[in-house]
Amino acid sequence: MPQLNTIFSLEKVLKTNSDLNVEESGILNIKYSGTKSSTKTNAVLRGLITREGDYLLIELIVNYVASSECSRCLKSSTYDRETFINEKLYIKNENDYEINFKDENIDIYPIISEKIIDNISLVTLCDDNCNGLCVVCGKEQNTSVCKHEEKNLKESPFSSLSELDL
Repeated sequence: MPQLNTIFSLEKVLKTNSDLNVEESGILNIKYSGTKSSTKTNAVLRGLITREGDYLLIELIVNYVASSECSRCLKSSTYDRETFINEKLYIKNENDYEINFKDENIDIYPIISEKIIDNISLVTLCDDNCNGLCVVCGKEQNTSVCKHEEKNLKESPFSSLSELDL
């Protein structure tokens, strides 16, 4: 499957103030904090790029499939995601995305990846009631509960140092 096309010619938009209709599909390769976009399913990019005076207005919707690991039990789950992009860039100055409007083509991938990463949660749970992994043996606690002897959690990990004769 081909990569998602994020390179567009802005000649008409910048010179004639006409809108650029964007409708693309392809593989979106973004990974962040245990979450990654699917390389088996196409992402869909739809929206408009328009000019408003000295500004370029980028209004896009990205639909994609992502998978992530549960922060408690490490089970992988897949889900559909939708990210809205509404970015206004000043044409005559430098911008945060290092897009040069003097070039014939621009690549909006930095904008897309930043907005998707902003929407990714650092803590992902497979279920709100996920019990996670056993702290002693590492077994998943959602399907069965381990019966290990509990340690005294109040005991300091440095308590054994008190036994040293200094």
